[in-house]
Amino acid sequence: MRSFRRLPLAITAVALLLGAPACGSEDDDGGGPVDPPPPPPPVQSLAVAGGGDNVAERFTSDLWVHGSYAYSGTWGSFPRDDTPGNALKIWALDGAGAPTLADSIIVPGISTMSDVEVSADGAVLMFSAEGVEKAGLYLYSLDDPANPTFLDSALVGPGLHTATFGEIGSGRYAFTAKNAPDPALLIFDVTDPADISLATTVPIPADYGIHDTYVREGLAFVFAWNTGVIIYDVGNGIRGGSVSAPVEVGRAVTEGGATHNGWWFHNPVTEEKRYLFVGEEGPGTVGATASGDIHVLDVSDLAAPREVATFSVPGAGAHNFWMDESREVLYAAYYNGGVVALDVSGTLSGDLSDRLIDRLEPGGDGDTYTWSVMLANGSLYASDMISGLWQLEVETTTAGE
Repeated sequence: MRSFRRLPLAITAVALLLGAPACGSEDDDGGGPVDPPPPPPPVQSLAVAGGGDNVAERFTSDLWVHGSYAYSGTWGSFPRDDTPGNALKIWALDGAGAPTLADSIIVPGISTMSDVEVSADGAVLMFSAEGVEKAGLYLYSLDDPANPTFLDSALVGPGLHTATFGEIGSGRYAFTAKNAPDPALLIFDVTDPADISLATTVPIPADYGIHDTYVREGLAFVFAWNTGVIIYDVGNGIRGGSVSAPVEVGRAVTEGGATHNGWWFHNPVTEEKRYLFVGEEGPGTVGATASGDIHVLDVSDLAAPREVATFSVPGAGAHNFWMDESREVLYAAYYNGGVVALDVSGTLSGDLSDRLIDRLEPGGDGDTYTWSVMLANGSLYASDMISGLWQLEVETTTAGE
């Protein structure tokens, strides 16, 4: 039986504030009813529920879950057992959500499937590909989710590092990161997934290129390594930009640089859209070491983002995020650090180390190098480069239970 490495819970302390006398109280001595103290925050712990040790011949890359199926890519910049990352893995999820490998699609001429996503309506599977011969953007129909069928591709040399769907107006677009030596944000019109067309090209300063994009409410956040985070209006209206003519809104360089990915947090509790979480990808060795922190930008003024907080895991590095906005929890894939759950409620400032809720290395020590996480169907799924696809259970209780 595998021994899973569990890190201790770190629960943010909560001050119990005495409420003021109720409005309209006629008691002169202040002895009237008081507001009850706020409830303690939920305690969320992570546990392995299924999957794992299920991809041995390749390194696993990104993942996406939709309905009763999951899809994961493979990475092969440094091939595992001399096998390129040219396989799309198709996973059937059982009634409890545990994944079982159902099939694979092999795409000749590529070395890495670097990003995987399913459209919001579940109709189209998209992945970006890197390599020499057939790198670019690929779309597949999910009319039969167990058997994706090819629709169209747009070949881009030397490849696309990531691809993100964006619904703008009545159209659907793919926001993609073209690799160096001529890095650019390429936006493809994929409204008709059987007929991909290039909508526009936005050159990015050639400082290693773009690593990821995040699209929400007509804004595209581009994470461009040491150039920093660049925000474009692509249909929001704030600067009159559009998909065919993006207009820059603002930018910021995070401390430490190496800007990789991000998530613009829409907090349903406070109704704020104040924070942008940014992942920094520092130097590392697959399966062994990683580095890079989480940086928090205050984007209340989108034209002038400013860094207000950071979080780090000593000896490990951040990669991709998923946010449970309703519970105000950020989940981060932390390479050799596994999966991190971070409390992001309230006002954020300074060092967020006391916001750590839990951390779990799903493959155990030495068999964990987590690429991505996604919350779906009540489970948290994690793709691990070394040990494959995992289903994690998020156990939520109230302090004192």
